[in-house]
Amino acid sequence: MAIDFLSMLNEQKKEQEEQQKVSKKQKKQSGTIEPEKEEKPEKAEEAKKEGYTYPFSLYTEGRTVDISNYGFVDGNEYTPEQICDIMLKHRHYEFAGEITFKMFDDDNTLVATAKQYKKG
Repeated sequence: MAIDFLSMLNEQKKEQEEQQKVSKKQKKQSGTIEPEKEEKPEKAEEAKKEGYTYPFSLYTEGRTVDISNYGFVDGNEYTPEQICDIMLKHRHYEFAGEITFKMFDDDNTLVATAKQYKKG
């Protein structure tokens, strides 16, 4: 049933693309030429993986963690995945789950928040 739905969506998408091609041809033939609009990449592609440049302080679970001897190199940019890997190697197991990061530039502090799973 799901396969039927997916195939139906694919067919609709193909039909829409064909209709757009036909309408472009008709506009060119009628003499009204519109400048082609550049398609913007999707938001997921625009939001490239952000990185955080060390040195910064790391705040998690209500305390600031001393990460000065964890192997971070001054001036290097670290992605959230790299930060989680380094923290896991130093037995900060809260970084094993889904973590969101927020940088507070005023304090140069990176706040790590673990996703909480609640039953309800």
